[in-house]
Amino acid sequence: MNRVVALLLAISLVPAMGCGGKKKKTKEVRAEKGIAKLEQIMSDRRKRLLDTLPKVDEVQGGGSHPYLEWMGKIAGTVSRTEFKKVGVIARGTAVAGMADELATWMEGQKKLYFDEKMPPNEYWRDVNLAFTASKGMKWEEDLAFDRLFFHVAESARRHDMFSASRGPMDDRVTYFFTYLKLAFGFEPKTSLFQEEINALCNTKLNGYCKEIPMELRPFQVMKPYYEKVIADMQAFKKTYPTSAYNPFVDRLIAWFGVRIKRVPKWTEYPRLPGIRSTVAAPVNGNAALFVTGKGIALMGIGLRKLGDAEKPWTPDWSKPDAELAERISQLMDDTRKSTVSNFNQSNVLLVPEADVPMSYLEPLLKATIIGEHAKEWPTVMLVGRRRSDGSNQRSAFTVTLLAADKVVPFKLKAPGGKLKSCTAWAVVGRDKLEAKGFTPAIYHDGKQVHVGKLAADGTLRSPQSAPPHGEGDRLEKWANNQSTSIAVAVDATASYATLLEALNGVALRCDGTECKTSRTQPVFVGTCR
Repeated sequence: MNRVVALLLAISLVPAMGCGGKKKKTKEVRAEKGIAKLEQIMSDRRKRLLDTLPKVDEVQGGGSHPYLEWMGKIAGTVSRTEFKKVGVIARGTAVAGMADELATWMEGQKKLYFDEKMPPNEYWRDVNLAFTASKGMKWEEDLAFDRLFFHVAESARRHDMFSASRGPMDDRVTYFFTYLKLAFGFEPKTSLFQEEINALCNTKLNGYCKEIPMELRPFQVMKPYYEKVIADMQAFKKTYPTSAYNPFVDRLIAWFGVRIKRVPKWTEYPRLPGIRSTVAAPVNGNAALFVTGKGIALMGIGLRKLGDAEKPWTPDWSKPDAELAERISQLMDDTRKSTVSNFNQSNVLLVPEADVPMSYLEPLLKATIIGEHAKEWPTVMLVGRRRSDGSNQRSAFTVTLLAADKVVPFKLKAPGGKLKSCTAWAVVGRDKLEAKGFTPAIYHDGKQVHVGKLAADGTLRSPQSAPPHGEGDRLEKWANNQSTSIAVAVDATASYATLLEALNGVALRCDGTECKTSRTQPVFVGTCR
């Protein structure tokens, strides 16, 4: 039973008493006349739309996008007065209410596409109310098409998204958040854009973002968004197979296919090891020091060979670099000259590849404090990626480098290992803390993680050994039971990933899913040889 028949039947079933039969008949006639008038209004509007379809699908030589110009000319061309006339004709029937819903939608369309003064959320509400009211009517497809065009319009406004001139990190993706949440039926809980995009990924996109770094997700979710719009268009064609809109819908599907191809291919470089921390590390933070197989760069300025500014320095992790400290000092000066107002030498973000050895990272970090502008004990954020909770957010352990005369030597002999000479050269946190020695100690040899108490001769007493634990919490209970300073040590040949794994569960105290509270007892970072 279609909507028209249902409406008229509902009217005809009104009980008749006395002259009620005549009233019943009059009400039916009013409803029929109202529906006929609405059909004429919407049919005329549809004809104007289809007779003036855009001839091209991209901007030609500047100006507004042809899709926006087209809809802007048609939007609001039916006044509320026309719908009020229907209300008078069909007074006392459901058709009058339907006419009012259509009038509200049409007014909103003018405000959105012509005046550009209506919030998209409000328009989406109005078009959906009108669509629901029009179910079963001949003009239902007009409302269904307008629901599609709502998404087309925003993409047309940003028609050059991810173009060569805009680049892969096109921050206009923020404009699409309203459209993303409406397309996927997502309800944000905060106003934090990146956090909510992350929540959208984890709740609505079926694992699409699983491997994608959190800071890249706002750009990458455009692909499933475009695909969702295409799927809705294909559903429109299936629901309305004879619709006069379908040839244009085919053009729109092809147009969104072009947009999908423009979404940049993502890559995580460097690929960071997992970290048990919820202390966010800024993606574009101050003094970000990248250490990769391609070289070393500070705030985008690459490390060069000494005496030859044209040749970039490339690392060789297999052997020490006697000139590293001098190179880093020169890089600090180059960076300061280039970015004086933004450079804070005393707060470095270390962003290395997972396999960079500590034999390079330790002297490199110490070299960053060289120079008249450096503080005696700068802080460094050891950056990793929080993978265990599905966020892939860049997080960090903050450590404070110890001055050269404040480092703490100690001996350590793990079960089955040789006696090693170790040095604690940093302490977790931002405070300048000192130590004379250690009793609780953790040593990660690359194959096993050992915990215990250091004897005077360096032997690890009452040791407990277990395989590496990634971002796990296995060391937290042990660390929580310690009352004095803890030493966390790895070999100088150990990788950056090994160091973070040794610190996971120890560097910070966790409360549920949050790991950002400093421990009461200091945690020192050391390397052994």
